[in-house]
Amino acid sequence: MKKQGKQFGKRIVGTFGIPVFTLLLFMLICNLRGIALFNTAGHMLTFIRSTVVIGFTSWALSLNLTSGRFDFSIGAIALLSSVIAARVTLIYDLPAFAMFLLSVIIGAVLGLISGLLYVLLKLPPIITSLGVTLIYEAMTFVVTKGEGVLLSTSLHLLKISSTRNLIIMALTGLIIMIFICNETVFGYEMRALQTGQLIAVNTGIREHINAVICYTLSGALMGVVGVVNLTTKGTASVALNFSSISTMFVAFLPMFVGGFIGRYSEERLGILLGAITSALITLGFVRLEVSNQMQSLINALILLLFLIFLNNEGKLKMIWAKSKTGIRDGETK
Repeated sequence: MKKQGKQFGKRIVGTFGIPVFTLLLFMLICNLRGIALFNTAGHMLTFIRSTVVIGFTSWALSLNLTSGRFDFSIGAIALLSSVIAARVTLIYDLPAFAMFLLSVIIGAVLGLISGLLYVLLKLPPIITSLGVTLIYEAMTFVVTKGEGVLLSTSLHLLKISSTRNLIIMALTGLIIMIFICNETVFGYEMRALQTGQLIAVNTGIREHINAVICYTLSGALMGVVGVVNLTTKGTASVALNFSSISTMFVAFLPMFVGGFIGRYSEERLGILLGAITSALITLGFVRLEVSNQMQSLINALILLLFLIFLNNEGKLKMIWAKSKTGIRDGETK
């Protein structure tokens, strides 16, 4: 019974330790500066929006990256799907939920096309995704005639990114992702391909079909990101010359944090907690008035330090075990 309690405590600390530590750290730093981390309802809304955008982007990127496929096109999918959905909604005066649903469906279709191109062309995924990125960015330019999209005259559409709706998106997305990845044949085959692709294929798992589904699901997730970004800013500018690629870089830290937390609970939950951690860091920097350039540098250093920790975790555990043994020996003597 004592051992089970210890294991349960270890799982709780391993699951929630990183986001709780980050929260307490920035609350302390802000208090020392005489400010509150969450001073207004706007700060809470900003935090929740960042969590949703980072979380969905991280889920989307992880579907392919964990299988060895680097997809640069997810930012372009988010932009194009939301732009098309917004224009259709404005032209036909549709309700806000219709724009959200359209963005998700269009994102899934764009992801499906990207996956089919990867399978049919048989090129490395990096090359395919770069080509798709250019095509989707050009399509965004064509659809908007280079002018982008403006929602400021349609205030009911901006309510998609309300606090209540964002929380519903995050919880619904988490439940769907956990179910798809853990309770379906697709999820089982995806995990099998990640751990040993050749063996999995030899046992009859169809890698190409699984890859296309990964791309499609990734596109649907980025459709959510696109509509949240659009309704948050109220406008979307045209992206050209790979400028949409920057969207994906917010996902790296949550992905690695999610992989670490996944040892103690569930990886998709871990990625969402990683997104919460990143959103706390971003809000903390904003409240402390850290410049964007310095934020980028510090975020890169945090990611680098975390990767160093993951790569040397075994050595650190050995050092810790030896130090404990030394203390016990000293106490015995």
